Amino acid sequence: MAVVRWLLLLGGLFVLVVFQTAASPSFPIFGVGPQVVLIVLCCWAMVRPPIETLVMIPLAGIGLGLLAFQGMAESVAALAPVGLAALTWQAWKESRGHIPLTREWAITLMLISAASIIHFTVHAIAVELSTSGVNWLAALRTVMLGGLLGNVLVGAVVYWFVRLPTSGAAAVSAPARTAGF
Repeated sequence: MAVVRWLLLLGGLFVLVVFQTAASPSFPIFGVGPQVVLIVLCCWAMVRPPIETLVMIPLAGIGLGLLAFQGMAESVAALAPVGLAALTWQAWKESRGHIPLTREWAITLMLISAASIIHFTVHAIAVELSTSGVNWLAALRTVMLGGLLGNVLVGAVVYWFVRLPTSGAAAVSAPARTAGF
């Protein structure tokens, strides 16, 4: 069963990467195509066990680096903070117990916001270093702001598409640990 789940997970990730590179720019929101892979990884990090997110991040970065004609290193670096958030969120959830769904949704939107800003910054720095420069004021106003708003808007909906199928009996959670065991 676990092998099938991982095959479905990696197949879905491949479809998302292809969609991100091929179709997402065709559907601009606030003038910028949403970062669907980033949004799904953020939602996945909040809902599923962190091991899944930590496997998906480098694979998504490599896929985006190959298919989107951007550097693999910058793609993985732009997605890496989501892995840190996944580990931090899982540790916080285990220490707190039950988290209200509305709070988890709000924290997911904050994670999408922060990840969108980091994603923009990493790619803008890479463009700055590899070309003659970036018009930072115009890029912040159009690309970063439009991308941030679009990603949060799409993320508010995508969260439920990730959350609902994985809640209840279908959810896989880490076993409770007691006394260091």
